[in-house]
Amino acid sequence: MCMKITAAKRIRGQQYALTLGDGDETIEIDRATFDHSGLRIGSDIDGAQLEALLQTATYNRVRSRALYYLTDRDYAAGELVTKLCRMTDRETATAVVERLCEVGLVNDRAYAARQAQNMAEYRFYPRRRILQELRAKGIDRDIAEEAVAALETEDFELALALLRKKYYNKLSDDAARARTAAALARYGFGYDTVRRAVEAATEEES
Repeated sequence: MCMKITAAKRIRGQQYALTLGDGDETIEIDRATFDHSGLRIGSDIDGAQLEALLQTATYNRVRSRALYYLTDRDYAAGELVTKLCRMTDRETATAVVERLCEVGLVNDRAYAARQAQNMAEYRFYPRRRILQELRAKGIDRDIAEEAVAALETEDFELALALLRKKYYNKLSDDAARARTAAALARYGFGYDTVRRAVEAATEEES
């Protein structure tokens, strides 16, 4: 069944409300989608055209939101899909992110490398924890492992740096050293790394 587009009214920004027929149905669509559709006020539109128009409008709306998110910070592809699913279905979110990956605006390999470096340099995360964090953000295991393997700082150096920054003067006796060692273990460092780092830091303080 065909309907006629009888009116278009701007409701906010570039969003318009299109009135169909005698006003029994109104749809919301962005100006760019409407302009590119070739339709105008007075045009007839059938059910298939209407569905395609709404799908395109939804895609463009989700794409605009994705670009807005990317102006704030980088995202992993899976992470961005999950965030976009709050406003649309997974199929549309995935299609938008796949296109952003194609044009280079989303790049999991570059994202993983930056995140791994930041977590090591500023948070002193050990490699195992960095890998877990990257996987939690939706990074494929191979890419996450590649990013971790590229790190130049070893876990021992990270543990020692963390001790110097956060646990200075907390190695005065066996009980204090045990508490500090437990804290490092909870942070994700392995037993041998914790032992070596605590011993080295204790020597520095003595």
